Amino acid sequence: MCYGYTMKKKYENQTGPVSYGQLAGDMDGVRDMGNLACGHARACYDQIAAAVQSCMDGNSNFVEQTLEAAEVLYSATYKSEVQKIADSSSEPLFKELANLVMDNFNSAADIEAALNSFFSKENQSEIVTDAEFARKQFITTAQEFCDDGCFDKSAAFFKPLFSAMDGGQCTIASEFCGPCQDNANEFLDGNEDVVMPCCLKKVAETSIQAYDHLEKKYRDIIERFDAHLSGHLSDVANDRIDEIVDELQEQSACIKEVYDANKPECA
Repeated sequence: MCYGYTMKKKYENQTGPVSYGQLAGDMDGVRDMGNLACGHARACYDQIAAAVQSCMDGNSNFVEQTLEAAEVLYSATYKSEVQKIADSSSEPLFKELANLVMDNFNSAADIEAALNSFFSKENQSEIVTDAEFARKQFITTAQEFCDDGCFDKSAAFFKPLFSAMDGGQCTIASEFCGPCQDNANEFLDGNEDVVMPCCLKKVAETSIQAYDHLEKKYRDIIERFDAHLSGHLSDVANDRIDEIVDELQEQSACIKEVYDANKPECA
């Protein structure tokens, strides 16, 4: 948490764009934070889960009362702050989305009603089942990642890669296509000893498969939600969404090109 807070303040206060050189410089901290999580996150989760379960066992209304308390806290403390952020934003899309959420979701009952309008009982049952499967898969994958020392291996891969990508016309870490992709290809082609670790490839492949499965399974719901949301936004906001989607697809395609060309052969 300490490292996360430090990094949050560091990047929050930065006025210029984040570079790949900065990301390279922060890899050691990410590695150390990851290794710390490997040693303590599971035990911390188990303690929290046990405490919550104990509260639920001792109070049949615990969940409802907790939600009610959260609603009161949000209305009294955070809602006005969120409104200030939305009003001061120069991004029309963010402003419209924030106002849309605040106008329509003021209680847990509002959220429940919205979910029920999009998801049938069968859908909800399937989502719960998928979520439980994803939780178990995440725990298994994360444990294997930790047992294999993959934070160390991943940092040893990304740190020199990001350092080599930084420079020339590659100046912004949010952009990969173009000069940054060229720098990455040049570095990986000329350094056979810098290879993506197999434990990282396994996480990447698992994530891709899970995304493809869920996108296919819930495509109709996603499209219906997209159409519903578009109807509540201005043309300017909808155009901005299209721009963001196009940009994400373009950057993802460039990353996939480099990934496919350099992923290791693993047992």
